[in-house]
Parts: sequence; C-alpha cells; structure tokens
Amino acid sequence: MNKLTKNGESKTSAGVHGEAGNGGFEDGLVLCKTRAGIELHGKLIKLTRLVIAFEIYDPGVALRLSEILDDFKIFLDDREAYSGRAVVSNVVQTAALTVCEVKLDEPGVYVGINMPFNGNISFLDAYHTFFGKWQNQARVLPEFKMAVLDLQSYLQDLKLLLEQIEISIAAHPSRSRADIEPQVFQDLAPIVLRNIDVMRERLLDIAGKVDLELYAAHQAFMQRHLHPLFLCAPFGHRTYHKPLGYAGDYEMMNMIHRNTFEGESLYAKIVHYWLVNQAPSISVRNRVAHMKSRLVEETIRAMRQSRPVRIMNLGCGPAREVQQFLSEQRLSDLVEFTLLDFDSETLDYTASKLEKIKAQHKRQTRIQTKLMSVTQWIKYVSQSANDPLSTGFDLIYCGGLFDYLSDKVCKQIVNLFYSNLAPGGLLVVANMADKIPFRHMLEFLLDWHLIYRDRQGMTRFVPDKASSDSWSVITEPVAVNLFLEVRKPQTAN
Repeated sequence: MNKLTKNGESKTSAGVHGEAGNGGFEDGLVLCKTRAGIELHGKLIKLTRLVIAFEIYDPGVALRLSEILDDFKIFLDDREAYSGRAVVSNVVQTAALTVCEVKLDEPGVYVGINMPFNGNISFLDAYHTFFGKWQNQARVLPEFKMAVLDLQSYLQDLKLLLEQIEISIAAHPSRSRADIEPQVFQDLAPIVLRNIDVMRERLLDIAGKVDLELYAAHQAFMQRHLHPLFLCAPFGHRTYHKPLGYAGDYEMMNMIHRNTFEGESLYAKIVHYWLVNQAPSISVRNRVAHMKSRLVEETIRAMRQSRPVRIMNLGCGPAREVQQFLSEQRLSDLVEFTLLDFDSETLDYTASKLEKIKAQHKRQTRIQTKLMSVTQWIKYVSQSANDPLSTGFDLIYCGGLFDYLSDKVCKQIVNLFYSNLAPGGLLVVANMADKIPFRHMLEFLLDWHLIYRDRQGMTRFVPDKASSDSWSVITEPVAVNLFLEVRKPQTAN
C-alpha cells in the first residue's frame, strides 16, 4: 500500500503536507542515520503519532523500503519529540529531492504536555490529550477488529493446546521429543495451516479496504494484538526487528529456503512454518529456481565462444542460486562470478558458504565478492566504464533489490546493466507483482514494505538503447515475481 500516493506517482511536498492535515510543524526537523553510517537531515512535511514524512535534499541518497533508520530524532520547535528507530515505508524521488515516509515505534511522537507545576494547563487537559489518542481505536473498522480478534483468539487457544501436548511429551521420557515432534507436525500442520489461511484471507480482504489516513491506526491495532503470537516464531521475529537494518536479509532468505519447522516451542514452529509457506516466501524459492536456470542457460551459450563466462549479481544476498549452481553443475567451473552486496556480514557469510561448496564439489569457479551499495555501484560504474568490474558480462541479474528501490534508481541501474553487457549478453531483474496475497500481513504485522509493480511498471525499466524485440516481461509459477529480461544484440549498440 502506497501511503504517499494512491497510484505511485510523485506528489509535490505541498500535496503531502496538505494530506497530513496538521499545522504547526513547518519548522520540524528530522535527524537520523542509515545502517551504512550516512547521516540524513530532513524537513518534516507530514506528522501523525506513528507515521511521519520528511524531505531530503541530497540527490545522492538512495533509501530502500523496509530499511531501518537508527537514532531517528524528530524536533518540533527545537524540542525533541521522538527518539528511537524508524522503518522506511515509502519513498518518492524527484530530480530535486527525496520524500521519505517512515513508521515509528510505539508510543510514537511525543508533543509534550505541560502540567500545572511546569506550565499553564491542567491535568484535565492532559487527560483530554490522552483520550484523543485513545479514540484512534474507534476509527478502526469494526470488521477489521473482529477479524484480528478472531485470529488472536484462535492462535491463543492453539498455543495452549500445543503447550499441553509438549507437557504430555515431556511426561513420556521413553520416547524423545525429537522422535514425537515429526508426528505432531504431520498430524496437525495441514489442518492448522489451512484454518489460519481462512482467517488470513478474511483479514486481508478487509485490510485492503482501509483508507490511507487510517492505515497507522489499523496497523497499531493489529500489532498490539497479534505481535505476541507471531514474533515468537524465528521468521516473524527477525522480519519485524530487522537486526541487520533491513528486511530480506540473508538469514531471512535462508529461513525461507530451509522451509522447515523452527522455533523454541511447538507453537513457534507451527507459526514459523506457516510464515515461510505464504505466497511471498514461495515466490522467493521460485525466483531462485528461475535465476539458476538462467545461470545454466547463459553459461552454455557463452561457453561456446571458448572463453571464461562472466556473470554479475547486484544485491547478491546469500546467492542461493549460485550455491545450487555450484553444487549441481560441473560447467560452473567455466564461470567467473562477481557478487556485490552492501552488507559486510552478508558478504562474509556468502563467500564462506560458496568456498565450502567449491571445496566439497571440487569446483574451480572464480568468485569475487565486493562490498558496495547501490549508490556506490552506480557512481563507480558511471566513472569506470573500462574497468573489468563494470564491463563485458554475459549475464547480469538482480533478484530482489528492485522491490525496495524507486523507479528512478531502477531505471538508472538497468541502463548501466545494459551498457555493461557483452554482445549477446542477458540482463534479468525481478520485482514482486503489484497485487499479491499476504502483502497487507507483511506491511501491517511485520513492517515489511515493498514496491509492487505490474507488467506495465516493469516496461518502464527497459534500457533506452534496447530494441523493441530484445526484451520481455515474464512471470514464475505462482505469478508473484515479474522478470524483465533484455538481450543485447551480438553487435553492440
């Protein structure tokens, strides 16, 4: 759900300000820091208790959706009104500025209340201020409340049942828990997951009808009632808290690919398994399968030219498709990989994992990992046209990064990809489709925000120099991922 605009188009700062319907914060200031250590200064243009928007006048900033902004501070009339973390929920970029919307943690913006002993208003005024905030709950759709509370009730009772089963298992030491748990999951998982899915569908149907201005109130209501029942699951906990500062990190991807029952209790394991079997998780596994097929096909194509095959991946994450390619294909010996990511922990993990697979399968594959953000890569490639890191690739692909980046940045990336392909080379970029099941659960419950696009949206990224017959937009089996694929002609243009 786009909360700055309804159609994804840019809106002027005045338009966003008018949407807020609040006055008295024209001089509001935002200070924060990205996980990359970049300090940002912004002008506040929209203010609610849990959601704010601000303008940044730095053309070099490329914020990602679902990115954590640390040490986030809001100042109103030179007074600190909020200090904590913020999660990027929307970004609109123009040539002159970036407008960023963020979700704040509870209790949100504090405007301050003067008491009789330090100001000139009464305790009754303080109560009225509190009551005004409490009344936000009255704005939550009744059917939304009922759907949330029904799911809460079901999960609480399910948790109690599974705790009783755990007590029963512990009372029979003749059989170990490891022996009994698989039978529990075999018997219960199908029907439990099916029942949760039914309630999820009802909830998502109602969530899609929530007006933009009531989004924060509905999100706060859902999180208050459902967080204790979802964040005990490893996937729910990591997705919401984002320990590396952004959603979709390498361990979240690993959880999706392991696709197993994980957690400290039977209940946590059931919820975890349900989360990693929703449509977005299935699409992630399908995306990896698609990218692996392209690795095989493009390696076979390029190897006929009797030279090393060069492949680059921007935003590689755990590079699951490369892991599978090395494990399964002897022809991976012919490939030189360049894997780029902005997170050092991710790159360390990925490099170590790939080296172990190479040793296990006796592969000779050359793999170069490079710590580089999107902004750094764009600047590097734009200034280093003849550098080996920048040119002559037979395949360049980007699996999940576009879900978090603005149209402007995505277009710039694809144009650079195209210029850096070898003649006959292929570029592939993926994006989540604009209408998918579960998206409101991602946003409302887990603060996982994506930029969803349709086929028409993907066509906006076709390289400026590409001919009309050189590209296509395709999808994968669950129709959640869209892939833009562009082939460069043998005679470079």
